[in-house]
Amino acid sequence: ETLSPSARQYLNQLPKPDADQITQIPPAIALRQNASQRQFHSRVLESTAGIESGIQHYLRLLFAASGQIFCPDCNVPVAPQSPDTVLAFIRSLATGLRYQICYPVMTGEQSPSEIIQELKQQGLNRFILNHEEYQLSDDLTSLLPQLETEEREILVVLDRLTTKSIDEQRIRESLEFAFTESSGLAMLLVMKPLTDQTTGSPFQIGQQQASRFDFSANLSCPQCQREFAQPEPQLFNFFSPSGACTNCGGSGFSSAEICPQCQGSRLNSSALAVRIKGLNIEQLGQLSIQQLHVWQQEYAEGLTETEAKPLAPVLREIRERLALMNELGLGYLTLNRTRSTLSSGEIQRTALTSILSSNLVNTLYVLDEPSSGLHPADSHRVISVLQKLRQLNNTLLIVEHDPAFIRTAEHIIELGPEAGKAGGEVVFSGTLEELITSNRSPTGQLLNAAETSPLKSEPDQPASEWITLTKASRNNLQNITVRFPLRQLCVVTGISGSGKSSLIEQTLFPMLAAQLTDTDSSQTDTDCQSITGAEQIDEVILLDHSLTGQNPRSIPATYLNLFDEIRSIFAQTPDAKLRNLSAGHFSFNSKSGGRCPVCKGTGKIEIDLQFLADLTIDCQECHGKRYQREVLEIKYRKLNIADVLELTVDEAFPFFRGQPALQKKLKQLKDVGLGYLPLGQPLPTLSGGECQRLKLAAYLNTSSRNKTLFLMNEPTRGLHPLDIQFVLNCFQYLLTAGHSIILIEHNLDLIR
Repeated sequence: ETLSPSARQYLNQLPKPDADQITQIPPAIALRQNASQRQFHSRVLESTAGIESGIQHYLRLLFAASGQIFCPDCNVPVAPQSPDTVLAFIRSLATGLRYQICYPVMTGEQSPSEIIQELKQQGLNRFILNHEEYQLSDDLTSLLPQLETEEREILVVLDRLTTKSIDEQRIRESLEFAFTESSGLAMLLVMKPLTDQTTGSPFQIGQQQASRFDFSANLSCPQCQREFAQPEPQLFNFFSPSGACTNCGGSGFSSAEICPQCQGSRLNSSALAVRIKGLNIEQLGQLSIQQLHVWQQEYAEGLTETEAKPLAPVLREIRERLALMNELGLGYLTLNRTRSTLSSGEIQRTALTSILSSNLVNTLYVLDEPSSGLHPADSHRVISVLQKLRQLNNTLLIVEHDPAFIRTAEHIIELGPEAGKAGGEVVFSGTLEELITSNRSPTGQLLNAAETSPLKSEPDQPASEWITLTKASRNNLQNITVRFPLRQLCVVTGISGSGKSSLIEQTLFPMLAAQLTDTDSSQTDTDCQSITGAEQIDEVILLDHSLTGQNPRSIPATYLNLFDEIRSIFAQTPDAKLRNLSAGHFSFNSKSGGRCPVCKGTGKIEIDLQFLADLTIDCQECHGKRYQREVLEIKYRKLNIADVLELTVDEAFPFFRGQPALQKKLKQLKDVGLGYLPLGQPLPTLSGGECQRLKLAAYLNTSSRNKTLFLMNEPTRGLHPLDIQFVLNCFQYLLTAGHSIILIEHNLDLIR
C-alpha cells in the first residue's frame, strides 16, 4: 500500500502466502545463511571484511569529508590556498627577507605582444623571463621574436616587499589580483635563499639566488602543479572506476602477481594520496580492528568542536561497528582481509555486524543459523549481542540447531517431525522448560539427554601414513608445522579465526594440488615452506560451502547426472514415441526441446522494478512447470516430467523401482541426509551445508578412486544434531574404501 500504482501492478502478480492470516509483523530485517557463505574467486573484484561489516563505507565518507591530499610525487600537502594562508606563510619567514609577489602567464595562450600590451594597460612594470628580470618600459623589440618560437612561462611581478614590515592590506590586494589573473596561481620569490628548502624550490633571477614558493587556490600541488579533484566517497571505492587502480582494475593483481602499480591496494594514486593523521585508507585497512578502534578514538578526541560536529554521525557509526566487531571477538581482523581468506565463522560474525549495528528498535530480526561457523566457545559472544538487541525492544526470530542458542531462547518453536514433505508440522511451541519435558520433541529429548555423544563410529586404527606441512604462516598461522594422519577421520578444530581455514583450505589444499599436478609449489600463494607425504595419495578434493552454481537451471538431478536418465525414461514411453519426442524434448535447457518459450525453461519470470529489487514470479504460460503442454502430457507411472522434478529424493527412490542406476545415485543423496530435497530445486536456493553434502554425495561411489583425500569445512552445518549420524556413516564408507578425510569442525559430538 505504500508503493505507487505502477509498482503495485507487478506486486499483485505475486501469489499470496499460504496462510489464513498474518498479523502484527513489525518492519523486518533478514540475514540469510547464503549471505555469509564463502565464495572463492580467481583474482576478481572481491569483497573485504570492511565492506561486509559496513565500516568501509563510513571510512570513505570520512576521508572524503576530512582527508588531506598529499601529492604522491612531491609528498607535500595539497589544499586550496587563499590570500590569508599566503599571508600567514609570509609572517612565518625570518625578518628582513626581500620577496616578490608574482603570477605566471603562458605565452601560448596569447601572443607575446598582446600579453605585453595588456600588462602595460594594467599598470604593471616588471616581469621575469628565462630567469632574467625585465621592465615593461624597456625596448622589448628584440625579445618578442624569441617569445613567438615556443611556449614560455612569464612571471609577472606585482609587488616587491620585505618581511621587516608587513602591510597586510597591500599584500592581500596583490595576492587577490594574482589569484584572479592566473586562474588561482600565485608565487613568492624570496630573494635570500632559505636554509630549509623542503617547501620551496631554488630559483635564480640574474645573479641573485632566490627560493620559489607556489600557491594555488585550486587543488593542485604547489610544487609540480599536479591537479587533484575534490575527494568524493567513490574515489576510495575500488569497485568504482573513480577509485580503482588503472592497471589492475581494482583486483590488486596483474595476472598472477601483485599489481606493481598499486602494490595490491586496489586503489589509484589519487585515492592513496588522501591521508588522515598521516595514514591513507589502505594503511588504515591494514590495522587490526582493535588498533583501528584506538586510532578512531584518538582522531575524534583531537578534533575541535567545529570540526567534530559535521563528522559526528560518521564517527559514531565507525565507532559502534568497531566496538561490535571487538565484542564479537573479531578484534584481530583487518578491514582489508578479503572474503575468501575469512573463515565461515568470521564471515558470519562480520555479516552480523552490518545487520546488528543499525540500532533499530521495534524491528523484527530474522537470522538463519547465526551460530554457523562458530566454535562453541564463541557462541556466547553472539548470544550476548543478540540479547542486547532484544533489550532494545526488538523481536528476534532465529532458525537454529545449536543447543546453546536454543537454551537462551525465551520461546521455542520446533517443526517436524521429519524433513521435507514429512515435516511442516508444529511439533512443539513453548518455553525451554516445557521443551525438555515434551515427549513429542526430538530436540527436547536431545537437550534432556546426558551429555554423551549419540554418534557411533568404527574404532580408529593407529595411523601409519602422514602428510606434514612445514612452517605454514598464512594469515593467522604462526609459522607452524602440522602432521595429518591418512586413512583416518581427522578433525581440525579451534575457536573461530584461529587459522583452521587458512591451514586447510588456503595452505594444505593448494600445496597438495600443486604436488599432485607436478606444479612448482613455491609458485603457489600459500606462505608455507614445504609439504611431505603427498605421494601417499592420488587425489585431493576440497568440498567447501560455496554454491554449486548460480544458474537457476542447475538442480540436484542435473548435478548428479540423474536427469539424463530420467529424460531417457520419458522418451521411451509409448506416448513419447507416438509423438516422436526424444530425450531432448524433456530438457528445459535445450532451445530446440519442449521447454516453455516464455520463461525459457526456468519456470520463473524476473521483473525489473528499477527503483525496487527485482521480482521473481511464476511464469504465467507454464505456471512454473518449465515445459510446453505437449511435453507435460507425456506421463510415466502417472506423473509427467514436471511432477517428477517436484518429487523429493525419498519419494523418487521407490518411484524409480526397476532402475538400479537411478536408485544408486538417489541413495547417495539419502545417505548424506538430503532425502527431503526435491529433484528440481534450483541449486542457488540451497544452504551452505546442503551444498557441501550434495558435493559429498557425488563422491560416495568412489570404488574406482584410489587414495583420495577429502577436505571439508563444517559438513554438519545446517544439520539437526540427530541427523549428523547420516554424515558420519558416509565418512565411514569412504574410510572403509581406503580414503582419508580431514574436517574443519566445531560440532562437539562429531569431535568426540
